[in-house]
Amino acid sequence: MTKTKIIGEIISLVLNPLLILVPVPFFLVYEKTGSVTLSLVWTAVSVFFILVYFLAILIGIRIGIFSDFDISRREQRPLLFSIGMVLTLIYFAALFLFHAPGILIIGTIAIILGLIVLGVVNMFTKASAHMAVLSALLTSLLIAEGWKALFGILLLPLLAWARIKTRNHTLLQTALGTLLGVATILALYVIFKYIIKYG
Repeated sequence: MTKTKIIGEIISLVLNPLLILVPVPFFLVYEKTGSVTLSLVWTAVSVFFILVYFLAILIGIRIGIFSDFDISRREQRPLLFSIGMVLTLIYFAALFLFHAPGILIIGTIAIILGLIVLGVVNMFTKASAHMAVLSALLTSLLIAEGWKALFGILLLPLLAWARIKTRNHTLLQTALGTLLGVATILALYVIFKYIIKYG
């Protein structure tokens, strides 16, 4: 394995969708409530579901359903998205049942919409889920924090380079993933801000 591929693997691991989603519930809840305790509680609940998803992938690799942790084969991705959708819907139900802050519900709607879009797109090509999640997160930060979050955009070409160097995606697939992530968040922002008038 070449040095550039090793660096690409490290970047892909650090910016893995499951890892970068871990701190999101804390910041979302804290931004709306100002309560560290409430933020930690909902982060713990969210991390539990992320861990279950992670374990499902590991078990899938172990029994041969998935080829690797990146689920590199496009034909294996519908099952991955289905598992993600089931877990997300259970998580969504838990948010309602235990009266979670509304911002978490909106975030979960974004994940559900993202899974649907990626699932549909995956029927025709292999869009990068890594790029979709990172671009969605950075778009959300830009909307919430403005220019202060602008530096985060530098992570996009870095991750795109890593995904290409590790031969998981082409340039077109990384660009498509980025576009899907940005479009999903912008669509939800318009719907909640100007149609539902939330926030």
